[in-house]
Amino acid sequence: MDSLTIRPAASGDSATLGRLLEQLGYPTNDAEIPERIEKLHARAGTMVLVAENEEGALVGVVTVHLFQTLHADEPAAWLTALVVEEEARGQGVGSALVARAEEWAIEHGALRLSLTSALHRESAHEFYKARDYEHTGVRLTKVFVNRSGAAPRGEGRSSRKGGARDARNRSRG
Repeated sequence: MDSLTIRPAASGDSATLGRLLEQLGYPTNDAEIPERIEKLHARAGTMVLVAENEEGALVGVVTVHLFQTLHADEPAAWLTALVVEEEARGQGVGSALVARAEEWAIEHGALRLSLTSALHRESAHEFYKARDYEHTGVRLTKVFVNRSGAAPRGEGRSSRKGGARDARNRSRG
């Protein structure tokens, strides 16, 4: 994409971010997004960046977080979401967002950027491998129930029909 602007996300981006998150497999109420953006921007070591095309349309989003660990002096950086508008895929938007996330992480002292990606997202795995990301581990997830005993919105309990396999399939990312 010839002219791409990458900037911090703003509350006015909510409708498009909701659509992008749905494309990623996370249906989201657009009305909840401004508060989420505010919380993320208020948290030190967190960045939410969006990409706009030459017409000013929002075509992608990436989130990256830093956190300190006990085993290293440098902070760890974690890419927690990357999604590009379906019609804009293959045009360099995802590459530009990842490159900017990497720059941000380096500027903030990280020596590496890690991420998780659901097993079924094979094209995403190839995207990252083409950018020198290596398969270095396995992510395991345990879904907690909320105080009412129900599974969190959008998630199932691993003890329900289908067991852990269905819970893994519902745990996208």
